Amino acid sequence: MNETDFDWYAVRVFLAVAENQSLSKAAQVLCLSQPTVGRHIARLEEQLDVQLFDRRQTGYELTGGGRRLIKIARSMARGAADFRRAVDLEKVGSKEQVCRITLGEWGQHYLTRHVDQITDGLDGVRIEFFADDAFWDLSRNSADIAIGNRQPKHPHLIVQKLGEIQFHVYASKDYCRKRPDAVDPSTWQEQIWAGYCGSRARLKSSQLLNAILLGKTCRYAVNNSVSLCNILNAGHAMGVLPDWIAETEGLTRLTASPLDQGESWMSFHERLRFHPMLSEVKDRVAKLFRQRFSETASRAEQRDTAHVAGAGSSSS
Repeated sequence: MNETDFDWYAVRVFLAVAENQSLSKAAQVLCLSQPTVGRHIARLEEQLDVQLFDRRQTGYELTGGGRRLIKIARSMARGAADFRRAVDLEKVGSKEQVCRITLGEWGQHYLTRHVDQITDGLDGVRIEFFADDAFWDLSRNSADIAIGNRQPKHPHLIVQKLGEIQFHVYASKDYCRKRPDAVDPSTWQEQIWAGYCGSRARLKSSQLLNAILLGKTCRYAVNNSVSLCNILNAGHAMGVLPDWIAETEGLTRLTASPLDQGESWMSFHERLRFHPMLSEVKDRVAKLFRQRFSETASRAEQRDTAHVAGAGSSSS
């Protein structure tokens, strides 16, 4: 292989096809045409003299050689993006400092409602939010801060726990008025549900809903979390949501005990400590999340106390 003729951009295309298992989906991610993506893959396979994918009706599947090379390709992508980000951070004396935050849709929904609390007094900071399921690959996403529900293990990242998350079944008051039996789990397979489709079907709340429906499909399916919340708020369906979001949306919790529990984590690069303005952004973001989780836990405790008191007075 002649390194001077090597198409380094094709490595990025290789990663996109491997992650999406589809030329068309990779093309959408890369903002390229499908034939262009196909040409990049064909040329890369020719240069490497290795078949990277098996072309199947179900999609593009990595061959054995492709699986071994994907690890190196990911390392290359991290290195390239890390270099670009390091260059950005070297410009610490410039008028505008960019802080890139990668997080899930719910996290973006929450933080973008509180941007003033993040940037107040930091006139030289530009905030970029990336709603992305790949929470922990900070280098590859060229981001500085990641928020998600899995604890990252990357040796060059500093990790902080933000709080606890519970998943419950929720519906609007309007839905509960129309269907008062919604509080009874034995009726849930007959209720109207909203859930996720597409890549969002991998999320925890989607898995929990599948366990409730036992093979039945929900009436409404979306690939956007805010849209799911909109359907529930409009009274059209029930759904499974994380408590730290649902408890502030005016929805009614229909489960006494959580369907499942999780944790929220923040991770960031070590080098962020040497950039005071970006480090301040990180501290403010962490404070916002911790405040929300604390408020959610307090609200749940008050509700449980009131429920116990009500049950006691009924029995007497």
